[in-house]
Amino acid sequence: MASRARKSGGGNRRTRGSSPIDDALARLEREIPKLVRQLRRNVRELQNQVDRARADGEKRWRDAENKVKGDAEKLRRKLGSAVDRMRGRAQPKRKPKASAKRPARRPAPKKRAVRRRA
Repeated sequence: MASRARKSGGGNRRTRGSSPIDDALARLEREIPKLVRQLRRNVRELQNQVDRARADGEKRWRDAENKVKGDAEKLRRKLGSAVDRMRGRAQPKRKPKASAKRPARRPAPKKRAVRRRA
C-alpha cells in the first residue's frame, strides 16, 4: 500500500477519540488572544472616532453660537438706529456720563460795529 503524505507542522490534527466539538474548542482557545487584541484595537479606534466626532460637534456648536451672537448684535444695532430715526434724532456716537449735566448755553457773541468808508 502507498503511504499518504502528512502535513508538516502541528496543525489541527485530530487525535483518536476527540470529537469535532473538542477540536472546535481547542481552536477557539488558540484564537481567543488574537480576537481579544483585535477587539481592543477596534475599541480604541472607535473611541478615537467618538472623540473626533465630539470635538467636531463642539467646534460646530461654538461656531454657530458665535455667528448667532454676532447676528444678534448687528440686529440690535440696526434696531437701535431705526428707533432713533423714528424718534427724529441721530444715534448718539457715545454715551454721555450719567453724572454730567448739560452745560449752560453761551451768550451770543456781540455784534461788531461795521465802519463804512467814505
